[in-house]
Amino acid sequence: MPTITYQGKTYECNNEERLLYQLNQQGANLASGCQGGHCHVCMIKVIKGEVPDQPQSDVKAEMKEKGYFLPCLCKPESDFEIAPPERRDSFISANITGLDFINPGIIRLRTNLPTNFDYQAGQFINLVRAKDGLARSYSLASLPSDKQLEFHIRLFANGKMSGWIANDLQCGDEILMSEAKGKCCYQKAYADRPLLLAGTGTGLAPLYGILRDALTSAHQSKITLLQGGRNSDELYYTEELRQLAHQYENFSYMPCVLDGDAPEGGFSGPIDELIPQQLAADSNWAAYLCGDSSVVGLMRRSCFTHAVEADDIHCDAFV
Repeated sequence: MPTITYQGKTYECNNEERLLYQLNQQGANLASGCQGGHCHVCMIKVIKGEVPDQPQSDVKAEMKEKGYFLPCLCKPESDFEIAPPERRDSFISANITGLDFINPGIIRLRTNLPTNFDYQAGQFINLVRAKDGLARSYSLASLPSDKQLEFHIRLFANGKMSGWIANDLQCGDEILMSEAKGKCCYQKAYADRPLLLAGTGTGLAPLYGILRDALTSAHQSKITLLQGGRNSDELYYTEELRQLAHQYENFSYMPCVLDGDAPEGGFSGPIDELIPQQLAADSNWAAYLCGDSSVVGLMRRSCFTHAVEADDIHCDAFV
């Protein structure tokens, strides 16, 4: 069995399980995120020996040359030694420019736009605590033209990252970030097709960026946004969205709650069950679905079973 050395300790690992899982099962406590090779939160560095090619297939060339790979995709075939990533190799420095509560459970975090930082509305990045590498993935709510980056952070009980952001982080502090990732972005090929945007909780963040990108790109057909929450107190940006609906004739905003009375201009009930009646009003839809992974799965099924092609359903499912 291959022997993996990490921070002076050795771990016996087989070539059938992913390295990230095996090391953490043995107490190595490596950072992890999606565990599927998408978020790159777990990226680590080999300093002695060789890793298979596959866990480096989605790593940028300059990082690959420095020995970086994704342990969530690695099934070790031989002995090697790894080390934590050099954070300055992997991440971009930014400074906090704004911190405020959108509602009692969600913080809006803003940073400066780092030089030469390219992204599309709706993508996500990894925010990283510089002192120890603690990292989480968050979707961008901003547009590149905003000249700042905006994130909507849900607070979790005992959440390490959200707790640090809420209790310790201050304007002016440094935070590290990855390059932007993800393909849940507005496509100009959809310019003359109706768009359904649907999301729950902070799933609004990428949808807000996608919506404004579509509107400023002079999207020709209708755009419908379903924003879901357990109750009206969980909804946010309602006035901003209503203002956009007033400004653009082709945009309709429909707030939805799972419990309680329907909000003004909206609905009450599970958001996935509200999708079919929106799709029935037109054809040839493209859909963007964001938020809790279980709800995104239900919304995706609802779209697919009501004639939205699988290739035209774009998801950002939060894990």
